[in-house]
Amino acid sequence: MDEAGEFDKAEYDSLRAELIFHQTNASAIFALNIAGMGVGVTAAAKLGSALLVLSVLSCVLWLRYSDHVMALFRIAAYLETVLRPRVTARVGEAVLGWESFLRTGFTASGFPALPSRDSRMGILVASGAFLLPPPLLCLAFVVQQAPSVSGGSRVLLLAAVACAGLIWLYTISRGVQKVRWVRAVDARLSAGARSGARGSSRPSPGGASPS
Repeated sequence: MDEAGEFDKAEYDSLRAELIFHQTNASAIFALNIAGMGVGVTAAAKLGSALLVLSVLSCVLWLRYSDHVMALFRIAAYLETVLRPRVTARVGEAVLGWESFLRTGFTASGFPALPSRDSRMGILVASGAFLLPPPLLCLAFVVQQAPSVSGGSRVLLLAAVACAGLIWLYTISRGVQKVRWVRAVDARLSAGARSGARGSSRPSPGGASPS
């Protein structure tokens, strides 16, 4: 293997390790959110503010989770559009074809198509797990605390809920942008994979399909 090939291999290994890092952290954050909900709701019987804290925590965890998902797609885009063509040109055959197979290889090889694009990404399901609970938790907090507070304490309660609501709305806004970005990158990679599949299936000038 020449020096350029060694550099490409080292870069691939580094990106692969980074992919595993982001995937592991995203899974851990998702599990932490689910576990935190269970513990927090149980603790709310003794500490009412736990519900409000949980609503904010779920928003913060979503922002971190989506950052890791975006990092996964940035690396996938680089592997598919930069590193793969470079290595393929160097070795003279198609390599690093996972992203293309994921998007076209299933159906091209006779496998059933995935039920939806989100079967690959999971980000829409995760969005619900992170972003649906906060408003419900805030509502439960108000219902739980409102009968026992009055005057200035009630004003503070509503202010705290309003702050949590603003954080949730900001998270929703950022979440919409991030989901759109992920889906756009996924669509771009899928289009490239389909284009590559059509190109590889065209007959060669001599009339034979490429092997």
